[in-house]
Amino acid sequence: MKIAIVTCYDQNDYIRARTLRTAFAAAPGVETLIIRNENKGLKRYIEVPLKILRARFRDKPDAYVITFRGYEMLLYMVLTLVRKPIIFDEMVNFTEWMVEHKIFKEGSLPYGLFRWWYGRLARHARIILADTEAHADYSAELNKLDRARYVYVPVATEESIFYPKPAEKAVPFTVFYYGHMLPLHGLQYVIDAALALKENQNIKFYFVGGKDKVAEACANAIKQGAKIVNEKWRPFEELPDIARASSLTLGGPFGNTTQAQYVVTGKTYQFLALGAPVLVGKNQVNEGFKDKVNCLMVPQADANALADAITWAYEHPGELKSIGQAGRKLYEEHLSQRVVNGIVAKLVQELQK
Repeated sequence: MKIAIVTCYDQNDYIRARTLRTAFAAAPGVETLIIRNENKGLKRYIEVPLKILRARFRDKPDAYVITFRGYEMLLYMVLTLVRKPIIFDEMVNFTEWMVEHKIFKEGSLPYGLFRWWYGRLARHARIILADTEAHADYSAELNKLDRARYVYVPVATEESIFYPKPAEKAVPFTVFYYGHMLPLHGLQYVIDAALALKENQNIKFYFVGGKDKVAEACANAIKQGAKIVNEKWRPFEELPDIARASSLTLGGPFGNTTQAQYVVTGKTYQFLALGAPVLVGKNQVNEGFKDKVNCLMVPQADANALADAITWAYEHPGELKSIGQAGRKLYEEHLSQRVVNGIVAKLVQELQK
């Protein structure tokens, strides 16, 4: 079976695309054809459709996988009447995305029209992939589609660099947090927690990522006494060692937005894979996370709860080590590339029937 895997995104090697490519390539009887953009600007919306068209007539795929963020490519394939099965990796429902980015207000007329249109578009996918069971439930409701059309596939991570090994050097008690600092991540609650803990001279915070507003918010907190070190960027390959050396990692999400209710963040997968103890925000995801067993868990949008959990971690180093080890086991058994491969192999079997 020949399956074309299509990516049209400014991050064309986004981890979700990589783990899916790996899984489909590993599925018995599957030959994969990788179609992805080289241009990261608007030119990609010409480049990738032309590549799809060429593959359609030259390579004749038996099915197509559209990886995140592929809303435009799904529309293109529907408009050009692709008749082969389409597997659409939705990850984030497009209507949900529009609300999250404040383009539409939930319940407004534009929201209702867009929700109807996008639901109609999504019907053309034979299978829709979701990153959590909760996200699949939510998207099926938004799109008014049969829940059976959705398949939960965990995101996993880049396991060649995110794996357990001893830290190269010991550091004081450090709380590590990195990322793009989107609204769902809730950076302000983390900063407020750092301010609440400023009297404890032994707890340090290390942030990597974010733009000028993040740097400004951190600088303001530092002026008030928060013990934060903030860097705009570090090479991705250095992040595993930084996390290994840290006492506690922050996976989130903490922002309490709509999207934050349904996701396991990419950094959470990474920290679990390392065996690093991770603090997450409680949401509707139920993929085996247990507070003080394989993670620490707090309500979202609650700086005091964050501060209390960090204090507990500081006071219980032995338990923290066991939590990290249990988190690694959770990753191996439920969230790893091996698990993704198994789910995709079964999905391919269903397609071949």
